[in-house]
Amino acid sequence: MNTSKKFPKWRRQTVSTMLALTLLIPAASPVLAADAKSAAAERIAEVLDALEKNHVSGPKADKLSETGIQAMVESLGDPYTQYFTPEQLQSFEDAVENQYVGIGVRVGMEEEGVYVADVFAGSPAKEAGMLRGDIIVKVGDEPAAGKKIDEVTSKILGPVDTEVRLQVLRDGQTKELTVKRKKVQIPTVVAKRFQNVGYIEIASFSSDADELVSKELSALKSQGIQSLIVDLRDNPGGLLETAQQLARLFVKQGTLIHTRDRNGVDQPVEFANGTTQPFPVFFLVNGNSASASEVLTGALQDYGAITAIGTKTFGKGSVQNVIPLKSGGAVKVTIEEYLTPKLRKVNQVGLEPDKKVEGAMAQLLTAIRAAGANRIDLTLDRHSATVNGTEVQESFDVIRENGQTYVPARVLAALLGASVEWNEAARSVQLVAGDAKTTYTPAAADFVLKNGTGYLNVAQTAAAFNGLSWKDDGKTLTLGAN
Repeated sequence: MNTSKKFPKWRRQTVSTMLALTLLIPAASPVLAADAKSAAAERIAEVLDALEKNHVSGPKADKLSETGIQAMVESLGDPYTQYFTPEQLQSFEDAVENQYVGIGVRVGMEEEGVYVADVFAGSPAKEAGMLRGDIIVKVGDEPAAGKKIDEVTSKILGPVDTEVRLQVLRDGQTKELTVKRKKVQIPTVVAKRFQNVGYIEIASFSSDADELVSKELSALKSQGIQSLIVDLRDNPGGLLETAQQLARLFVKQGTLIHTRDRNGVDQPVEFANGTTQPFPVFFLVNGNSASASEVLTGALQDYGAITAIGTKTFGKGSVQNVIPLKSGGAVKVTIEEYLTPKLRKVNQVGLEPDKKVEGAMAQLLTAIRAAGANRIDLTLDRHSATVNGTEVQESFDVIRENGQTYVPARVLAALLGASVEWNEAARSVQLVAGDAKTTYTPAAADFVLKNGTGYLNVAQTAAAFNGLSWKDDGKTLTLGAN
């Protein structure tokens, strides 16, 4: 059995660790020094002084105070209330703005090493001469082949202004590159067009994401799009003000969220002077769409401005305020829980999509079909995939076995505009498209069950559904459906 590999995707872990599903309001004023007469403050200071002066280990006051602060924060049992040292605060702010220290590439694994799927414009990698399609075979003196991608990328990353030596394989020849690590801006907003269907991906709710979206939307409209897909999958959140400004692109005015503070008081966040779009709008969401992503999605769902496609969102329904400290660093404090305009709860429950679809490629194809595409053509090879001639990051596994090609049932269903149902008792998959209905079982040669995913024989599916066309030469798979 030969299972094709997924081609490389952008790995966001390098920049999203500190972002950690956050919804932020503008920073408050610095905290003032504790009242010297406060009994609690006096007790803490007294214990710190006693430990510093008397403990056999000779602890330092800074270490003791930081440990005490962490203990206070952890006692709240709130994963979103955090203490930041000055260095951690800088990392957090960089993450909100979708920045990280590195070389500026999107990568994936190959047998020979790490495949470079994209080189960001203006990045250190670009300046050093790295090209899309290069395979990184060595980092320093360490081979990349046979290692996990996280092991290799951890060696590539490092402190700002330091250098990393990379050996790349290009057109059968090796080249040596020296790349200086710098702060890299990952594209926050990416726009594409699938013929008359516009597409905008928002990676985070950074301070300028609303302006970037507005600019890209205007460009797409000038190209004559007749519908729009906004992709918030894997978007962990960011600034509440950015979500507020983005809502104005789709609704003229209204309430963005209702809030509930420690006293149960609701101070609604509102917006005005907005507009509407002259075409249908679809949002893509998944279990990693959180915080500000849920604020925007929930509000626009309540106003009937969008159709959400995908899976249930994360369920992070609280608001944080970053309070800078006079001594450096900051405390990020949960100050409110929020509800949607129609008072739907988000925290710890998430938002349900209007149309549930599992799988990244199936979600995208479903959205494109719902957005009005009359035909979808999909091409998948070793390193890339295109939909209607436009390159996409989504991919899927293909099984080639005994001269037959098998594709995930959900992908084929999305292509056909069909529904797919799994019958656990019979261990079978059923596709329904219009009047056509076909059932696939593991006992037949038309179905393979692997790692919990059902794969359908493409040739037999095409015979059952006249609208499906396909071609596979063992390297490149082409699928099409009206």
